[in-house]
Amino acid sequence: MKLTVKPYAMSGSVNNYMVIHPSTATKMDLDPGSLIQIEKEHQGFQIITSNFIEQDLGGISPDIMEQLNIQAGSQIEFKPTGVEGVTRIIRKKMKKENLEKEEIRIFMESIEHGLLTDGHIGAFGTAVEINGMSSDETTYVAEAILEFSKKLQHEKGPVVDKHSIGGIAGNRITPLMIPIIAAAGLVIPKVSTRAITSPAGTADALEVVMPVELTLGEAQEAIAKTGACMVDGLRIGLGSTADKFLRVVKQIKIDPPEMMIASILSKKKAAGSQYVLIDLPTGPGSKLPTREDARKLAFRFATIGNKLGLKIESVISPGDQPIGTMIGPSLEITEALQILQQDGGAHSLRRKALSLAGLIFEMSGKTERGTGYDLAKSILNSGKAFEKFKDIASAQGATEEISWKNIPEANYKHTITSEGGDKVYAVNSFNIGLMARAAGAPGDQLAGVKLHVDRGTVVKEGDPLITIHANTENKIDEAIGIMRTARPLVMERAILEHITGFVD
Repeated sequence: MKLTVKPYAMSGSVNNYMVIHPSTATKMDLDPGSLIQIEKEHQGFQIITSNFIEQDLGGISPDIMEQLNIQAGSQIEFKPTGVEGVTRIIRKKMKKENLEKEEIRIFMESIEHGLLTDGHIGAFGTAVEINGMSSDETTYVAEAILEFSKKLQHEKGPVVDKHSIGGIAGNRITPLMIPIIAAAGLVIPKVSTRAITSPAGTADALEVVMPVELTLGEAQEAIAKTGACMVDGLRIGLGSTADKFLRVVKQIKIDPPEMMIASILSKKKAAGSQYVLIDLPTGPGSKLPTREDARKLAFRFATIGNKLGLKIESVISPGDQPIGTMIGPSLEITEALQILQQDGGAHSLRRKALSLAGLIFEMSGKTERGTGYDLAKSILNSGKAFEKFKDIASAQGATEEISWKNIPEANYKHTITSEGGDKVYAVNSFNIGLMARAAGAPGDQLAGVKLHVDRGTVVKEGDPLITIHANTENKIDEAIGIMRTARPLVMERAILEHITGFVD
């Protein structure tokens, strides 16, 4: 079968789409959702039908056309895609059998080149979620992701990195750690993500003050100039196979830990990192409810990292309440800049960033064990970290003056105050995040919430508790409404719960 192809940009769809007219689909005996591939290229396409494209034309992603050097108007030969081999692999994992290295490579390669439907990927992800993977299988996944990934190259080192598994509101330590570490002469290529279910991802917050959607070449240039970058992982394309897998499984609300570990560590390896510190926030409301959960995950990271030639260390950090006081893209970068400029910011956020930066100094041999925190603190206090932040922002294309005072605020603010004398018993990080999202974050960069209290804070009537930032009054009301069903603050009381009656 032959089709003349042209660029056809679509959003909110799989990247390996091909749009054809319904009559063309009928003529070629193709159903919507079916797969075809280029006869002479290892690239598949999922059929989408639309009356808005001309007959006998195939509209495909401009990105794929660029990658394969396909010119608009070219006539391309296609053939049906056989999936019998990969369905056998899926069934094998469903039966709790271990997969061989080549089987995993074939499956990951099929994901990378668009030779599978979302149904195939979702079925495989579900099988892994239920039956798990051995450490060897997990390593094979990481190696396959790495094989098909773009890679960063560095002329000097040591090359270090950090990763937090996320889920904690206000945990914006990356904009603090990266300039501190780079100012000490280490190389740190930080590839971050946008928010999926949280009020802000690292890339969302950084984008308020600098471009983050850099190409691989642009990121390489920024690193060469400054020793660091802070960029959006989806744009730069490290570990794109993992991103394609995760896009599907997140739709069905599963996150197999083995695939998560393989994804994270393969991307660190592709970034050229040698030393990686893993942050595992732990506590009620976090992804890891108990320390034992965190310890198990830490050992799994270390096992797979060692097989990939990475030096891995992990920290278990408090995850039962927000780390900073500001939640939402612009608010979070504001607080980070306040700390860098030594003009305010939460002590808890500052302390965590210095602690983790110090551990990276120690594990990479920059300084002796037990002295890393002091080195990180001296770099921050000297102003070198803020200067390095500005250098990185400039290298990534920022043109405005960097200062927390220059960040705009939302049109509306509403402060919730204490109804009487009391003491804060707990701050629920998850519910704080819900409020910030209800206010409009992360889609609205200026939306979010600011906390005025911490666990243990004693308040009197009229004291501020939480300020909501939003760009419409309706969003203020939505955020307030969250408090009726998901309390962000629990005030101290003599009775936590009252149970009456009994059940036989």
